[in-house]
Amino acid sequence: MKPTLIALAAASFAVPALAQETRELDAHVHGVSTAEIAIEHGKIEIKLLSPGMDIVGFEYAASSAKDKDAVEAAIRQFLAPDEIVTLPEAASCRLTEVLAHLHSGDHDHHDEEHDDEHEEHDDDHAHDEGHDDEGHDHEEHAEDEHEEGAEHSEFHVRYIFACEDEDTLTSVSFPFFERFENAQEIEVKFVTETGAGTAELTRDASVLNFE
Repeated sequence: MKPTLIALAAASFAVPALAQETRELDAHVHGVSTAEIAIEHGKIEIKLLSPGMDIVGFEYAASSAKDKDAVEAAIRQFLAPDEIVTLPEAASCRLTEVLAHLHSGDHDHHDEEHDDEHEEHDDDHAHDEGHDDEGHDHEEHAEDEHEEGAEHSEFHVRYIFACEDEDTLTSVSFPFFERFENAQEIEVKFVTETGAGTAELTRDASVLNFE
C-alpha cells in the first residue's frame, strides 16, 4: 500500500558527503545521532541523522500498520522543529524549510519537505508496490540486505531558518532528547562565519554553544 505523505511537498534528499563518511566511520552506533550545523548571512541550516532504532525502536523496513504508524508519528515530530531544536528568541529566526524522511537500505521512506511556497507533490514510492499485508516481500528484501551487509535505517532531517539578528544566534538547544528516550548522544560538526568546531551533546548537556 502506498504510504501517506504528511508534509506539503516532497523532494529528494542528497546526504552530504561529510555525513556519509561519518556514518561509515561510526558504523551506525545505536544511541548516537550526528548533526551538521552551518550559519551564514543570517541563515542557519541544521542536518540531523538518527538511527531508526533510537527513534522508533526498530531498523527493518516498516511493513505492519503499527510500524508504519510509528514511522509517520516520528516524521510528524521531526516536522515540528520546536520539538527537536530551539534557537534563541532574540535571533528572531523563521523556519523556511523542513525535510524529514526515513532512509532504509537503498530506499527512502516518507520523503517530506515544506517551504515558503507551500507546493504540493505526491511522490510514488515504487518500493512499496506489490507488498502484501503479510510482509512476504519485506522478508525477501531483508534477506537480500543481509547478504549485502547489515540492515540499517536512519531518519534524515533538515531545517533551514532565516534569522533577523545573527549576532544573537549563539546557541542551539536540542529538546530532541526529550522526545526520543533511546537517543543518548548527538555528535555535532558546526561552521559559523567566525569559525568551526565539533561537540558531543548528551541528555544532560543538550545545548550547543558557538561562543
